[in-house]
Amino acid sequence: MQVVIDYFETGTKEVKQLTGELFFGDALFSDYLGVKTNTGGDDYYTLIPQATVVKIRTPNLDEELYMVNTESIKRSKQIALRNMSREMDRGEGGGAFHG
Repeated sequence: MQVVIDYFETGTKEVKQLTGELFFGDALFSDYLGVKTNTGGDDYYTLIPQATVVKIRTPNLDEELYMVNTESIKRSKQIALRNMSREMDRGEGGGAFHG
């Protein structure tokens, strides 16, 4: 997905701009996002801290990556609470905390 990202440079607070294909950091780079560009046949990856992002502009946004499905989260929470309650009821004395 092609994007233009406006971000501020942490040392100078100057607003900079990156243009390229959006990617997200993972594991070690989970607090970063960035763009991939191709210059002279070579790929370059620029990572920036997510906290410094001011604006992301793109003509095509894959909403499934960004939009929160609150109903799905609510169902997952209800299932987890039911499972926890069942586990607690199986313990001695009907509770999770027993001696």
